[in-house]
Amino acid sequence: MISLCGALCLCLSGGFVAPAAQELPAPGVRIPLSGGHLFLPAGVSAKSGRMDLTVHLHGSSEVVERNRVQSGGQGALITVALRGLSGVYTERFRDPGVFARLLREAAEAVERRGLAENVRWGRITVSSFSAGFGGVRELLKSPDLFRRIDALVMADSLYSGFTGDPAERRIAPSLMRDFLAFAREAARGKKRFILSYSQLHTPEYASTGEVARYLVAQLGGQLEPVQELWPGGMLLIARYRSGGLEIYGFAGDDGAAHLQHLRHLASFLARATFGTGDMLP
Repeated sequence: MISLCGALCLCLSGGFVAPAAQELPAPGVRIPLSGGHLFLPAGVSAKSGRMDLTVHLHGSSEVVERNRVQSGGQGALITVALRGLSGVYTERFRDPGVFARLLREAAEAVERRGLAENVRWGRITVSSFSAGFGGVRELLKSPDLFRRIDALVMADSLYSGFTGDPAERRIAPSLMRDFLAFAREAARGKKRFILSYSQLHTPEYASTGEVARYLVAQLGGQLEPVQELWPGGMLLIARYRSGGLEIYGFAGDDGAAHLQHLRHLASFLARATFGTGDMLP
């Protein structure tokens, strides 16, 4: 993916996602992993060795940890934050074994802490912000990982290249194949897929808004126009819901608006865990 200038470029590359100075870290235990960081929220436990897990790609670990706690979900969190654009996540997760090793290392860390024996990961949620989508795309290419992932949360984080003349801005179906397949599974109620997008225009590749509209069109649906205020002052202006698939479009067409999707990730994580209506708005 080609870099944009200004605040968006910083968001995409990992240089503009630090927590606000006045916000304290979420209470819990942090354990460094070879490929990321493991966070065990205060009070977390594993019944019979089973523990749910969220794996997040791109963004400040502190911001993601705080949002994970705020979302009300249970279980462990792994964050992977790499410097660079989507290509660095593509390369990191091109080998499906990388994800398996990350989960195995995290399970061993939980066992060493004495929180559980023979840890088995239960429900697995994969979330991403901005450039992290490159890693998610690689994970979904593996049939085994596609089946194993129960929920996706993509916070202003699903872009695409074009096919044919770039001036026509036609999204390449090959790049969307696995995301569309996951969306169909979610719409049938077999998985959960929470996708948010801003109005930021990306001249050289399809924006998150364009991709969202593509997915809805492929599913034969229509985005519903709304006016709804969400946490952090985010203004929801469009949405689509079908089974376990929820797509939310927000106002804002600059880097600051893009960053809001990370700062208020809790709203999206809660929907992946509990479903619509369990957390307001």
